[in-house]
Amino acid sequence: MDKPKKKYYKYRPSDFAFIITSVGEKYLSNCVNSILKQKDNPGQIIVSLPKKINFKTNSKNVLVIKSNYHNQVYQRSLAKNFLKNKIKILIQLDCGFELQKNSFKDLIEFWSLQDKKVAGLGMIPVDQRLSKINILQKVLLTNSSIPGKVLKSGYVSAWSNSTKTCEVEWLNGGCVSWRLDLCQDIFKRKYPMIPWSVAEDLIYSFNKKKKYKLIISNKLKIKYIINDKNHVINIYKNFQKGFLHSKIIKNFVSNDNRLSLIYYYYTTIFSSVIGILASILQINLNKLCLYLGRLIGGIVKTYKYKIR
Repeated sequence: MDKPKKKYYKYRPSDFAFIITSVGEKYLSNCVNSILKQKDNPGQIIVSLPKKINFKTNSKNVLVIKSNYHNQVYQRSLAKNFLKNKIKILIQLDCGFELQKNSFKDLIEFWSLQDKKVAGLGMIPVDQRLSKINILQKVLLTNSSIPGKVLKSGYVSAWSNSTKTCEVEWLNGGCVSWRLDLCQDIFKRKYPMIPWSVAEDLIYSFNKKKKYKLIISNKLKIKYIINDKNHVINIYKNFQKGFLHSKIIKNFVSNDNRLSLIYYYYTTIFSSVIGILASILQINLNKLCLYLGRLIGGIVKTYKYKIR
């Protein structure tokens, strides 16, 4: 009896490198250990952290590097100096994600089935569910029923764990993999040195979409492990979140002729005003500050340079 033929993958585990960024220690160990538990060992695991974060591991497969700045884009850029020449696929993980059983094996196999025009593959969290898109979101251009769509306003739609394999216009930077030969510029970004790297993934991936394909698939299993149910009132944090989002998206829209500033202002102003009124009625101070920040961030001047 003939032996079954062994599957041939054009990528090997050693072709892959993980880059993990973190702004805190709470979930970092879970994320790193989920990689170490995989049946196959990747070529590299690099953890890039702000200096103030203490993280130790006994694994010789994990390299910990320290950053002077608390900024995901900058932290990832430091990894360039430590990457081995043999690395072909770069996997970006935020510490809030952890791999599931055989996740890495599935990713290797999935990459090996892609054509030469695919630059990025996005993983979908197994627990990610989205609320049904309502008519107001469609009218205000803040969301779409099409997964991974970048609207003319610069706002985007996401995807859920039921989303099948499909081509999209942007990828989530916290659980994505890139072909390095097509994405050498990933280490040469120009992004503000702010603690929350909002929309950095959108800006980078949408630019890649001009020439290459971006794919997401619920076959690539990953889990989001951060509990977002925080009801503590934080006026400054929520205001800053809305403010920075608007300011960054305004820069994004201003520098891409596929998008429209008119639609951006329409979406930002009207969605913010409606959000402010709804927050007052609901007596929700966190959301009120978020929408106030979004409104003001949309009106003030954005950064003078093109964010990329």
